[in-house]
Amino acid sequence: MSSSSDQRDNSLWNFPADLLAVSGIPFVVVTVVSTSFMSMRGTAWIIAAAASLGLTLLGVAFLFYAKLPLYRQRRFFTFGLRAIPASRHVYYRWGCGLCVLGCVVMMFLSVGSTLWKMS
Repeated sequence: MSSSSDQRDNSLWNFPADLLAVSGIPFVVVTVVSTSFMSMRGTAWIIAAAASLGLTLLGVAFLFYAKLPLYRQRRFFTFGLRAIPASRHVYYRWGCGLCVLGCVVMMFLSVGSTLWKMS
């Protein structure tokens, strides 16, 4: 019979990061994902672009919610976590991450559509 601590010890979360980097798995994953984004055309491209825009807008909504107490104090031009209340740090981090992810996906889609037009 195994306990929950044994299951945590054997999980993939404990895989050594240096071995993962040397194995080439991240390179393969990035190559496959970027190729699939860059080869999209037609309806698939439109759906991916809409999803990318949706991710970015969700990130902006999280950022707005995180900074709402500052806006109520009429402090509009702040950057970073220092001025944001600690209870809203999670929303700020998620907002930044979703905005970056949405922009990166849109960048891949834009490069892919440009390369497709050139060929």
